[in-house]
Amino acid sequence: MGFWDFLKGIIPEKLININVDNRKIEINNSSIIIGNQTIIEPKIVDKILAKLSEYKDKESLPCQVIHKDLDESYIEYEEISITQNESLKKLRMVLPREEVECILTARRLKLAYDKKDTELAKILYKQLIDNYPRKGNKVYNLIGGGYFDEMIIPFIEIFKSQFDDKYIERYREFYYDIIKFFPLAFFVGNGTTEDHISEGISERLKLNVPFVRLHAIGGNNIEKIEQVIEKLRIDRNYTIKDNRFTSSTGLKAQILEIKIKSSD
Repeated sequence: MGFWDFLKGIIPEKLININVDNRKIEINNSSIIIGNQTIIEPKIVDKILAKLSEYKDKESLPCQVIHKDLDESYIEYEEISITQNESLKKLRMVLPREEVECILTARRLKLAYDKKDTELAKILYKQLIDNYPRKGNKVYNLIGGGYFDEMIIPFIEIFKSQFDDKYIERYREFYYDIIKFFPLAFFVGNGTTEDHISEGISERLKLNVPFVRLHAIGGNNIEKIEQVIEKLRIDRNYTIKDNRFTSSTGLKAQILEIKIKSSD
């Protein structure tokens, strides 16, 4: 593959007429430099990084990549996700490009904060809010809380086992609902205690919201929810819709919805 074939379809045609002598791509924080052209549009940057990630273990990359600060953040996320959950690859399969780009931008923002790089964090936060004003903060909070790796991504396998060829459509509905109704959703992970669950349910129900949804992965976490629901006697004043799933590999999951009982 030639250098221009590599860039074709990633960056606008008008930028292809770049003066490039050494076929070098320079990645510097939130920008990419190709020849004498600096690209700062986040969506184009993400496309180039996505293309680079496809070649990171190959010798056929038709260019030299230098100054890898942002690229390493991107690849770090991909390698972590692949070894733990194969997450990035799965997300690309089930979510539209814009959703994945938002997730990656939020992930880079978290990495910047983790590294105490406040200047980069300010730039990335502005990009996140400017490009995704309705969901950027929500996605960042979900990533910051560890909910993507522990909850949201494992549910891909659950939906694939339950809904066969319709699993992408159903998973998107699930994901969009989480974003739309965040923070009404409550995620029960391995570090969540029964007291945390009880407090989380009570705090949300005080808001007079139409419903509260609890999400859990794993038998132990499902059991925690059962214990709390029984102790609080939720079924006296609320309707409970308890959806449980088991994947082909035996992974158990639960989406429990608590709604105010109808007066009918």
